[in-house]
Amino acid sequence: MPNEKVRKILSNSIGCLCIIIFFSLTTYIVYVFYSTIAITTLEEKRYGKFIFHFIFGNWLAINIYFHYIMACVTSPGLAKDYQHLARQYPICKKCSFNKPPRTHHCSWCNVCVLRFDHHCPWLNNCVGFYNYRYFFQFCCFMATGCLYAGFFGYREYQISRLGVQVFRHIDSFFKVPDILEDLGVDGFITYYIFILTVPVGFALTGFSCCHAHMISRDETSVERLLQIDYKKDSITYNNSCLDNWKRFLGVYTLGEFIGRILLPSMHKPRGNGITTSDYDINTDLLPHQQGHISYGSNIYHHISDNYLFRKYRSEMSSWRKPHTISREWQHVVKTC
Repeated sequence: MPNEKVRKILSNSIGCLCIIIFFSLTTYIVYVFYSTIAITTLEEKRYGKFIFHFIFGNWLAINIYFHYIMACVTSPGLAKDYQHLARQYPICKKCSFNKPPRTHHCSWCNVCVLRFDHHCPWLNNCVGFYNYRYFFQFCCFMATGCLYAGFFGYREYQISRLGVQVFRHIDSFFKVPDILEDLGVDGFITYYIFILTVPVGFALTGFSCCHAHMISRDETSVERLLQIDYKKDSITYNNSCLDNWKRFLGVYTLGEFIGRILLPSMHKPRGNGITTSDYDINTDLLPHQQGHISYGSNIYHHISDNYLFRKYRSEMSSWRKPHTISREWQHVVKTC
């Protein structure tokens, strides 16, 4: 118990520090664009370049802030909030709640998360079923923003301060005294912040590509790391790569792609993260249904607690044709 409290305090402390670092550096770069680069561009009457940087830069900044905040504040989906749908599944040994398929326990938060991917200290939150899209889009927009700042912003900042681009990226290793002398202390710090965005941008690009590969295969980081394959026992998970992307992003037309992916959108993923089909239950009603369970639902939960019925369900999940049930099993179900 003390170890869990210490881990929780440590997790929150690291998470808060990461959030402060993100907002500080990102907001500072946005401030430099407005206070230095934009003003110089207007003074030199380079209106075409100003319009491009204004539209593209603001589009990136809005998407970065939006998806980061949503990934932080959106619950990933906790198994404890959906126990009325998960009573037939095994109980977690760590938190004593039923664990639906593809649910894993987060040691940092001490909760079971639906379709748990990983615990992200930069979000101070777990990444799971309900906020995975926000997290992935944030990584993509942040990678684009870092490379944009590291190449275009880096050049424009030197032009704004020195009139021309004097230093190249390689000079940040070999001409440190010259950079400090020409730009001053504040310019020196800003210069190396722009330099830092380049490796961060490439790292986030590689990270996003890894997650894109897993999304194409409909698997999470934990499943890939532990080599857990949910597809071998069920035809429901054997979707095409395009179907997996449509389902993950929640878009099925070009108009939805523009409105929901290129622009900020708060649409929820389809399904509930518990049932195999993920299309049977309205997710907006799930957290509010625990206090009102019908008489038929009580009968179902009573039957689902029976050992023979659980055995029957486990056998069904391994068959590819659920309608080919033997008469012996049908008799068992009727007697439960």
